[in-house]
Amino acid sequence: MQIDDPSDKKKPLRLLVLRNPWGKGEWTGAWGSGSPELTKYSPLLEQYIHSLPPDEQFDLEADDGIFFMHYSDWKEYFSTLFLNLDFPDAWTGVRFKSAWTPSNSGGLPHSYVSEELTRYAKNPQFLIQPVVDTEIMFSLAQSGGRLPVNGRYFEYPFAETLKYCNVAVFKL
Repeated sequence: MQIDDPSDKKKPLRLLVLRNPWGKGEWTGAWGSGSPELTKYSPLLEQYIHSLPPDEQFDLEADDGIFFMHYSDWKEYFSTLFLNLDFPDAWTGVRFKSAWTPSNSGGLPHSYVSEELTRYAKNPQFLIQPVVDTEIMFSLAQSGGRLPVNGRYFEYPFAETLKYCNVAVFKL
């Protein structure tokens, strides 16, 4: 969001509204709850919040995981961005769930010999056959590296928890 700074009309304030997916814990720097910036600009921020659809409005002072952060701070402190897409109501969806396991993980073929191609064919596969001209969006996901595994937390870049993968899309 961008708001005009009443004390400096030449330089608008570029703020982000962020949400901690765990619902607790917020930014404690500039623009965080109780900060001088938040207090000073509270009326402008409240006006912005009330302009949002009802299900997106939030309480400036609640510890609900939703907070403001200046764009420059965000660039300095974060290196990864996760987005949640809100698809149009007219779209339909199908979810396929699978996993690479020791019995079905063929990996990439190293050569075009029959044994390598057979191993590659063991990878999870899905055939999508649209009957009309169709736009398709697909995503591949895995649990976040920050989540505990058997009660144990790991350090960034989470090599113990994040797995490498390859996605191939073929037109048949």
